Amino acid sequence: MFMQIEPAELFMYRVKLIFDLERPNSEDQQVRDYLAEHGLEPKYRWNAEVEGSQCELMQFGGCYLGKYLDRIAQIQRHAVEVELLTAAIELHLNAPTPGAYFNTPLPISEAQRQSTIPLLVQEFHQDSSFKTAENGELVAALDGDAVREAAHRLLSGAPSACASSLDPSLRSS
Repeated sequence: MFMQIEPAELFMYRVKLIFDLERPNSEDQQVRDYLAEHGLEPKYRWNAEVEGSQCELMQFGGCYLGKYLDRIAQIQRHAVEVELLTAAIELHLNAPTPGAYFNTPLPISEAQRQSTIPLLVQEFHQDSSFKTAENGELVAALDGDAVREAAHRLLSGAPSACASSLDPSLRSS
């Protein structure tokens, strides 16, 4: 989903939420649920091709949706941050780092990888894990050694502060 905010008549503005129907984004359903939970109905709704993809567009008046825009933007940003962290963590788990403490890729099964990556995303999901690139885009800035060390800790059963509070099975006895 992406938002388009444009001027309307008499110093007003309109907000379009554009959902790609062919390649849904991870936040789409959460945004739709948020709109439904708050009884927010678009003034107009239609399907159209946008940049080569079939999309659903929802148009709202800016005043109507105004106080809800921050939360919708937070939902979208959170989803982007999770995607960036997931990609960066996978990269660090797969790539050996010469001379580093852990200098080989982690030898873990696909099942272990699938259960460990979400815990690592939760552990590293903090403001200091992101920076803005020169082109203005948000990027994950993780230390590879720290990621591999956290993965080793999780795989060995030693709980992290975040993981132990979320998953009782990771707590040591």
